[in-house]
Amino acid sequence: MQRNRKSGLWLLTFLLATELFAQEGAHTPAAGSSERKAIMDAMRLDFYPGDREAAHTNPKGVVFKVLFLKVHGDWACTHVDPVDATGKELAESRWGVLRRRSGQWSDVKYFDALRPFASEEAAQEALEMTPSTIAKVRAAFPEAPNDIFP
Repeated sequence: MQRNRKSGLWLLTFLLATELFAQEGAHTPAAGSSERKAIMDAMRLDFYPGDREAAHTNPKGVVFKVLFLKVHGDWACTHVDPVDATGKELAESRWGVLRRRSGQWSDVKYFDALRPFASEEAAQEALEMTPSTIAKVRAAFPEAPNDIFP
């Protein structure tokens, strides 16, 4: 009995430590989770400039097909395709780097932070999360965890 109790305590300690360790790294919030919804609401502000309430209630029915999403602490990186409820594309796919402050997610507008661009080609490349773009984003936002990027 004593051995089983020690084994059970060891297993419980191991499982709790594993869960805490897993939370320290990047994760992908589950579809429908409050964390994922808050991040998508922040991304939806592109369609409701300056109106967080509209971005949350979403009267235009903007849905995101999430192609990539990683969150680590108060930082996130996502790649989404804006579509309507039927799956019809509403706009070009987009990348976002987001930061949570005071419990609220906001897009840090990484593209603007990388300006000026040497050429139109360089600007087009910055719209994608290429290794070169990621290096520039990391330089612009050194506090962003590396494991949120693809």
